[in-house]
Parts: sequence; structure tokens; C-alpha cells
Amino acid sequence: MNLPFAEYISRCRETIAAYRTDLVAINANSPFELYPPQPILASRKLKYGVLLIHGLLDCPFSLKDIGLRLQAQGILSRAILLPGHGVRPSDLLHVSYQDWIDTVRYGIDSLRQEVEHIFLIGYSTGAALSIYQALQNTPIDGIVLLSPAIRIKAPVHLVVSWHYLTKWIRKNNHPWVYNKKEIDYAKYKSIAFNPVNQVSALTDVLQELRHHPLSTPMLMILSRDDETISSHKAINFFSKVANADSELLLYSSKRPPFDDPRIKLRPSHYPEWRIQNFSHMSIPFAPDNPHYGQQGDYIYASHPADSDFIFGAYNPIEEDIYALLYQRKLVKHKRRELTYNPDFDFMAERIKKFILGT
Repeated sequence: MNLPFAEYISRCRETIAAYRTDLVAINANSPFELYPPQPILASRKLKYGVLLIHGLLDCPFSLKDIGLRLQAQGILSRAILLPGHGVRPSDLLHVSYQDWIDTVRYGIDSLRQEVEHIFLIGYSTGAALSIYQALQNTPIDGIVLLSPAIRIKAPVHLVVSWHYLTKWIRKNNHPWVYNKKEIDYAKYKSIAFNPVNQVSALTDVLQELRHHPLSTPMLMILSRDDETISSHKAINFFSKVANADSELLLYSSKRPPFDDPRIKLRPSHYPEWRIQNFSHMSIPFAPDNPHYGQQGDYIYASHPADSDFIFGAYNPIEEDIYALLYQRKLVKHKRRELTYNPDFDFMAERIKKFILGT
């Protein structure tokens, strides 16, 4: 692909608009560019630029809050749309992780024409794709990894689904882990086997490549209680691969001991908002996010005023169990996945300092 980035955005929007009529959904799922009003300059180019890479089942909207913060600091932010995303879940049935790699490479190459220093900010699968580029010695200045999919945790609800569906899948060649009603304009709810297999294959490649020295500075940010990816594997990857200029910002409801001075702990327990710990999805979203924030329009957003719930790193099976216990008056609160990061301001400032080298 050899397109000006503005043309790339236009083509993606046209494709999305052909299937989605709601302007809010079109804007959320489309790639975007956030050009800073007062850019930091270096000779004939902007000095700093970031490529925002969303995760599996997500869209560019998932990194919009971070992009806006960096734009205000004079940093150019661009977000790409990974193939198979943005329109309908069935588009992921035939996509490959190589398609995602190619799109990331296009984003890097197009950004290089505009800026002197390139940073990748990847969320979940987007973080894995960022690591891949760094391990390939792609000329980038740093990677920021949010809830990185170094290794996918096998969540209870997928294990249960697999147990009941295996025989039926074999007989009918069924492509879906589960097929749900799409109630979130910024994230697919239905999950097919193919994209899960593609992420698994990508993480296998990362395990093979991790023996290569990684000279690219890394800022990793994750929740120790993450219900989707293995935080243990991510921390281990950081400890073995990251160089001396790297840092791990670890959110934890406890104070686990770490000998590595590069690992910085941040609390994830906010009792005043009934937050038990941080979920996988919460990391990149600000409390004032219009969709997932404290006043967000998403039906399952973590509204502090909703006193029936405790929010945290909960998967659907855990949510269902607590709902049943609550109904029988065996617990005081139901449980729900946390949808925003109450420490977003600190995190965004840390990302800015990592990019600017201050």
C-alpha cells in the first residue's frame, strides 16, 4: 500500500460508511490524524510522531484519549485501522496476522515522511504488533505497550464455551467462539476462532524472536490483575528483553516485591469509586471518555453512581456468578468489568515524558 495518509483515512471511512450509518460509529472506527496546533519542530519535519495501534475486536477509538493528550503536547498522532475491524465481526474470518503487520508497516512508513522520531503505541494485540516491529529492527525510537498480548490468558468463559462446542464445531465447521448481539459501536462482541488463532500465532512468533536483543526503549503499562492477557508472562518478557532505558508501569491492588528498579508500581484499588482493580480494557480510557468513562454512553460503562456494582478485572462468567449471588442476597454488590483508567492523567504524563525523553 502506497497511499498518502489522508487518502487512507478517506478510503477507510468510505468502507465503514457503506455498512454503518451512524456518524458516531463511523468516526469511532475510522483511522485518524491529530495534528498538533503547536508542533515541536525539527528542521523540515515535525520532531515527534506516534502511530496508534488498537487491539483485537477494537478500533482506533480505543487510543483516541491518548492521541489527544499527545497532540496537546506538540506530538503528531496517527491511528490505523487493522484489517478485519471497523465494520462487522465476520470480516475477521479470513484475515491473517500478516495483514495486520503490513498495515502497521504502512503506518510507520507514511509517518516517517512527516516526523523525525517515531514511537509506536499499541494496545493489547496492537502492543504485540509493536513488539514485532521492534524485534525486526524497524527504525523506530520507542514502543509504548498497553495491556500487551504477550500471551493470551485462557479465560473461564472461553474454556467453558470450548468444552460445550468442540463436538458441534467438528461436525459443522462452525467458525465462531460465540456470536453475540453487537451493542457496542467501538468494539466487536462476537468472537470468531480465526482472529483468536491469528493472535496466538503472532504471540508464538514473538516467543521465537525474543532471544534477539531488543535495543528499542520500551514503556510497558499493564494491570497485574488483567483478566485477558497473562500479566506474569508480560512482566517476564519485560525483565528478559527490555533494555536499561525501559520502564514497566504496573497497576496492582497489592504491593508485590520486585527487585527490578525499572518496574514502578501504581495502586489500582479505588474504594471511593468501588474499583477493586484494573481490567484489561480500562488502561487506555480516560475517566471523561464519552463512551466508556464515568459518564459514558455505553450501557455497561463503569458509572460511579451505579451503587449496585464493584468494578474491576472480571470476565463474563464471574459477572454472571456474582449477579446470581446478588440476586439471592449472598453478596452486597454485583461485579462488572472496569471500563476506564482513574489514573489516566498520570499514565498520559508518563507516556509524554517517555517520548520527549524528559
